[in-house]
Amino acid sequence: MNGVVMMVNEFPPLPVGGAEMQAERLSEYFARSGWNVWVVTRLAEGLPEREERNGFQIIRPKTFGFGKLRTVSFMFSALGYLLANRSNYQILHAHLAFGPAFIAVLLGRFFGKKVIVKLGGSNAIGDVQVSMKTWRGRLRFWAIRRWADVVVALTDVMRAEALQIGVPPERVKILNNGIDARAYEFDAAARLAAKQQLGLQENTVALFVGRLDPVKSLPTVIEAMKTTRQRSPKLRLVIVGDGPERAALEEQAKSLGVEDVVQFAGSQKNVNLYLKAADLFILPSFTEGISNALLEAMASGVACLATPVGGNNEVLDQGKYGVMVPVANVEAWADALIEYGNDETKRKIVGQKGRERILNAYDFRVVGAQYEQMYNNLLNEKTRNG
Repeated sequence: MNGVVMMVNEFPPLPVGGAEMQAERLSEYFARSGWNVWVVTRLAEGLPEREERNGFQIIRPKTFGFGKLRTVSFMFSALGYLLANRSNYQILHAHLAFGPAFIAVLLGRFFGKKVIVKLGGSNAIGDVQVSMKTWRGRLRFWAIRRWADVVVALTDVMRAEALQIGVPPERVKILNNGIDARAYEFDAAARLAAKQQLGLQENTVALFVGRLDPVKSLPTVIEAMKTTRQRSPKLRLVIVGDGPERAALEEQAKSLGVEDVVQFAGSQKNVNLYLKAADLFILPSFTEGISNALLEAMASGVACLATPVGGNNEVLDQGKYGVMVPVANVEAWADALIEYGNDETKRKIVGQKGRERILNAYDFRVVGAQYEQMYNNLLNEKTRNG
């Protein structure tokens, strides 16, 4: 039986981002498809060193110290485990081009394993630009561009960044993030029940889900709500998530007098409840990779409004499957929220197009099959070369 090791710094149930969520989804997919799957990730307080979940194994090697010392100890512990068990797997799949990716390419170089490094973002917050700022990052990419068999990019921008630092073009593959669209098929009754449960049955709900970080540009939308409350009085902005900007955003809502139409829900385990209740989904970011929250909203049939940046352009195909609103433009965001907040027919049309987009290009039955073909191609190359 073929074996694959997913390598990632953090992994659910820890609070994680999109790259880590994709690692979990890929692990589940390949376990269901009959692969032996191990996830090697950092040990965190309260979590076991070994765990079986949904058909795959999670290995959390012991670490010690704090800060950089803890990072180094994780790398050595992970390397030791992978060396000791190297006969059990053929592929190392590193999620994000950081410490685990460096371990993966070293093992690939010296022990003949196939290595995939998946990039998670682009521009100032992306793997390439962040790594190029330090000697450690430059060393990692020196090794990645020489020894990784495949570098997975999510967007054309990520691919261009990989090529710019010398990754051979034939090794860069564009693959989408995946989502199980079947889990986000909600009917009208479910939506009404969700609104009632949240006390929003009389409202049109514009939903944001994500970390409350400056890059998300939420002040733009909160300021826009000052206009929408007059021209779309039923509209409510519901913000699900937490982060360093929360206190400032709450203060902004109060100072603008819109605290009654802006709801801060905090971190939520059951985000699906909010997706069921949503009429609109907003993503006003300055920059984005491939947003899992955006994919989930589209899969839910919710009309999506997003800025034309990074992965948003790819997912919404320049506005064919959603509404593109300029970055940090309060007036434009107010106009878009009012237009779609007041027109249920327009919302339904955009929402249906978005779900179709997910089913055709981002559903895991499509994306998972593409990854499995890539894995099998790599293994066949090993056989031919051996």
